[in-house]
Amino acid sequence: MQQKVAVFTGQTQTRKTIFPTLITTFGVKKNEHFTGRVQAEVTMSDLFTRG
Repeated sequence: MQQKVAVFTGQTQTRKTIFPTLITTFGVKKNEHFTGRVQAEVTMSDLFTRG
């Protein structure tokens, strides 16, 4: 994920902040691979729940 952000930043020359976000079916397990790399997650229920 960090490499993808670095490549995107380098290719686009953006100076904006990048917020890595996962779009998942059921959510993700919060572990050492998730913590610190992903800023947000969107699940199917977030997309299809009326609020």
